[in-house]
Amino acid sequence: KKGSKIEVQWIDTYSKTGWFSEKEISEDAIKKEILNLTIGYFVNKSGSYMNLAMSDCPIWGFARWGFIKAIPIKCIKKISIL
Repeated sequence: KKGSKIEVQWIDTYSKTGWFSEKEISEDAIKKEILNLTIGYFVNKSGSYMNLAMSDCPIWGFARWGFIKAIPIKCIKKISIL
């Protein structure tokens, strides 16, 4: 529901800085699953993204949502309503 405070568990990209051979990259390809926990206010689903706002201020009379985070829906593992 729009405006509900939720926690989203989602998988982020694995990245590593530096220079690597293809072999090192392949061996590292058993990548560590990077699980993020994001708490925010549900705004909507748009295309293949779930849009959350980190701030909700419905009383200002203009733009309600602040600090938007768009999470790819296919990366979401779990959603909990808080």
